[in-house]
Amino acid sequence: MPLFSRNPSVPIFYLDQGPKENPPATVLLVPGLSCDMHDWSWQVPFLLAHNLRVISIDPRGQGRSAAPPPTSPHRQPPGSWPGPDGSADPAVVDYYPQSTALDAIALLAHLKVTKDLVVMSHSLGDAAGYFIATALPGTVVACVGLDPIHAYPRSPHDSMFFDSPKNIVPMLVDHFDKTMYSPACPAWQRTWHLRRMQQLDDDVAFGLCWGGWGDAGDSPGRREASVAANAGRLKCPRLTVGSVDWYVETDRTHMPKGDEALDEIVLMEGRGHWFHQLKSDEFNATLEAWLEKIGVLQKVKSAA
Repeated sequence: MPLFSRNPSVPIFYLDQGPKENPPATVLLVPGLSCDMHDWSWQVPFLLAHNLRVISIDPRGQGRSAAPPPTSPHRQPPGSWPGPDGSADPAVVDYYPQSTALDAIALLAHLKVTKDLVVMSHSLGDAAGYFIATALPGTVVACVGLDPIHAYPRSPHDSMFFDSPKNIVPMLVDHFDKTMYSPACPAWQRTWHLRRMQQLDDDVAFGLCWGGWGDAGDSPGRREASVAANAGRLKCPRLTVGSVDWYVETDRTHMPKGDEALDEIVLMEGRGHWFHQLKSDEFNATLEAWLEKIGVLQKVKSAA
């Protein structure tokens, strides 16, 4: 089983598919909260068919990656992310998106990915995806965000989910069940997602949510924190796809474009939060056209 450890306490499961030597481009796939690399099963064959290298990760605490209890499992003071060095310390376990991003960055270096990287992420995964794009401006050529979590402003997050770790998974399941699916979503999808969510350890789930949006100082899932961290630093072309208009408002209104000519915002309504699964043909066609527009698929054709 392919594992990589930046922090020895938190081995990360990943898959590396497609051409390894001088690929036209590499796509890094980052899933959302409680999810795993299988969320992208509707996109991977499409990407591989274009001769792209595809690196998929299970973020720390999710899927087949390690999920040790966080060092500080409960509410912490604002600004408590341990930082790059701390999050690599085997004595420290945290679940902030910044640490997931740094795991991915270290994995990319291990796999010798130094150019032509497209980062594609979903929901909470977008907090890590945008971090990667700003941290590696010479490597990342495009950023694709699906329903970015930083749609949420600060105020509603201050009181959501954080009364007790033992309550957080039932609260998440109830919240997702009521808000993340449309009437058109099939029962199998909702059942799969919500059963998988119930596999989360209580303290790990609390750590993921606290790191994602609970910390008023360091959580990049908050609009204010994400804008402060990314606005003006996200220089690559950006495709933002939303299940409803609200999800793209932060990128449209609060974040400067990475490229005035190439940035796009697209809505795929009526199929819930995982529209890329239920509208995969439409999503893949949109992605294909945009990658063609920004020149990524031109490199594929040139390499053929």
